[in-house]
Amino acid sequence: MIRLSVIMPCLNAGGTLRRAIEALWAQDAPPGSFEIVVVDDGSTDGTSEIAGGCRGPVPIRVVRQPNRGIASARNRGATEASGEVFLFMDPDVFAHTGMVIAHLRNYDDAAAMRTVQGRTIPDPDTITTPFMHTSNLVPDLTVRRRENLSPYHVVGRNFSITRTAFERIGGFDEGFTGYGLEDVELAFRFHEAGGRILYEPEALGLHHHPMSIEAAVARQVQCGRAAVLFWRKHGRKSALGLQFEIHPVLLPLKWLVFRTGLLVRLMQALRPWAERHRRYLILNECYNNLLWHAYYQGVFSALREGRTAAHDGGRRS
Repeated sequence: MIRLSVIMPCLNAGGTLRRAIEALWAQDAPPGSFEIVVVDDGSTDGTSEIAGGCRGPVPIRVVRQPNRGIASARNRGATEASGEVFLFMDPDVFAHTGMVIAHLRNYDDAAAMRTVQGRTIPDPDTITTPFMHTSNLVPDLTVRRRENLSPYHVVGRNFSITRTAFERIGGFDEGFTGYGLEDVELAFRFHEAGGRILYEPEALGLHHHPMSIEAAVARQVQCGRAAVLFWRKHGRKSALGLQFEIHPVLLPLKWLVFRTGLLVRLMQALRPWAERHRRYLILNECYNNLLWHAYYQGVFSALREGRTAAHDGGRRS
């Protein structure tokens, strides 16, 4: 009997998908206890063909859709899944052999309002760029409660939830079409509905995602826009505004530091020298400033659009 469905949203994931599937084939979970649902969200690199060509001990279903974003792809996977538990996993996460069992042992009651956050660690093979080196200078020291994890610590690349709970809260919000926060927003709604979020460090995966600073900056712009969407959707609560550092009382200071460009120009001037000489501590400051600059680019652009829409709506009325 299939108890768990691994739902894997993919966009041009051909470089890692087969290895991710092979890691799932090697799971310690009993045969027939889980399946894999691959959702190809408009890929152009043969992702569907790679997934469809995989033959192994775990059944795989491949679903295609036009590109609609990761929230939509995860929801589509849930509609296609057979299991009573959904394990959302990204195609660049390579599961350790006990991942599926570690998730499943927390679900003695399939009707429970319960989710489980697994753990991912960076693949050492990906620490090849200056940005990846600086990102891994300090180990992850985040304090995560085992029995009552904060929704702000939820990451959708290794995250499970019962079908009952997922359907009750309405799945992922497909309004989050860009990068970032669709997983935290689902966890936030789940927590507000009285659900329990558990942290299971033994549900372990290796995250194979090398990244350049340029790619990270592009993501941060999208994340800033997502933060504004999140805040507005949930009533512009002060606590959320402070959590995402977009509360109106903070914005003048954030504008001064990150949008006037004075500090950014200094960091951009330092960056080539620091990269050339591998001064990673200095690079860390340069990169952090560039990432915050990008985040607030997204924030202020979303806020401007919101004001324009409100003004136009008022004028039409």
